[in-house]
Amino acid sequence: MTNANLNNVTPIADKQTAPACRFTIQATLKGFPITIEGEGRAADLTLIVERLLAAGAEPPTSQAAQAEMKPVKQLPLCPAHGTPMKPSRRPGSYFCPRRDDKGEYCPHKA
Repeated sequence: MTNANLNNVTPIADKQTAPACRFTIQATLKGFPITIEGEGRAADLTLIVERLLAAGAEPPTSQAAQAEMKPVKQLPLCPAHGTPMKPSRRPGSYFCPRRDDKGEYCPHKA
């Protein structure tokens, strides 16, 4: 084979189709959770996401974001010590776990 013949050869990699990627999209559309599964190119995925956003779909929130959104219940503070009180066995009531010099528990409750 001569060099002239090698210049006319097209590499086979140029003619192979790109491998398809698999994707799953989860969103909420007008309050309804939806899941879309598909196979295609990355450009297809981008196009689908853009269309979903244009239709008003919202991406799911991550668990970390949901944890930040939940209000953290603040424990009441002991008026004498300024330390957080501990929950007692009775729901909704708290006690101060601090003790005085005699070994007696603080009498403050919430």
